[in-house]
Amino acid sequence: MTKVTKKMITSFSKFKSEWEKDAGKPENTIMYYLIAALNIEKDPKLADQMMTVIVSKKHCIKDSGSPTGLKLSRSAKYFIGQFKKNPNIARSYVGGTPENGYRFNKDKLVMTVTKKQEHGKGLKIFVDSGGKDMDTPLQLQANNDGEWKLIEYSSVCTGVRKTPQEEGDF
Repeated sequence: MTKVTKKMITSFSKFKSEWEKDAGKPENTIMYYLIAALNIEKDPKLADQMMTVIVSKKHCIKDSGSPTGLKLSRSAKYFIGQFKKNPNIARSYVGGTPENGYRFNKDKLVMTVTKKQEHGKGLKIFVDSGGKDMDTPLQLQANNDGEWKLIEYSSVCTGVRKTPQEEGDF
């Protein structure tokens, strides 16, 4: 198991420059995706811009109004909708659990990598979620610059268990 620890980032320029320093390690790219997902609650447009930095260009379309010149494609944007509908999903990867009401520490986001395996030209990495029974697989591949980008990450936005308060509200 490997732990990745970062602080919350709410600025596009800081997000991009920090990721560029950390992009040589695939685990870091996953953490930055989660940081982008945590931004969805307050600023979905910012989250979209952040995600275009770390997902494969195949998951984006050109947008001259974006700082990266890209915006998420319709299928990649679907995940933003899932995280927006249930913010606990993103929170579950950085310390949130049903028992703690999916609270997390913005100054110490901690993601746990449980397994890494070679997969085609890239890697499949499994991360722990405090709200799911199974670890979540994500696939990454290094681009020509040696930066790890997400190429398959649909499992990350699937649901999480309800808090005890939500369970008792019937």
